[in-house]
Amino acid sequence: MKNQVVIKMAEKYNLSVPQLAIRYYLESGLLPVAKTANPKNMKSNSEVDFEISTEDMEQLKNIENIKDYVEFSKFPVFWN
Repeated sequence: MKNQVVIKMAEKYNLSVPQLAIRYYLESGLLPVAKTANPKNMKSNSEVDFEISTEDMEQLKNIENIKDYVEFSKFPVFWN
């Protein structure tokens, strides 16, 4: 949520960071599980009918890893 590259990319697509993250996972062949109890966020998290450009996908794939996420540090993690 604080990574400036991700924030700027989400702004480019006129999305929230969680929406971009969910779409990134979908396009990577993974099934994201977005956790929220907020109905507004639930609705927003389901609105991911767009495609991330190849260039932006590459940029996201090469984002600096979270240093303290143990063995899962190879996956980008975004919090909502």
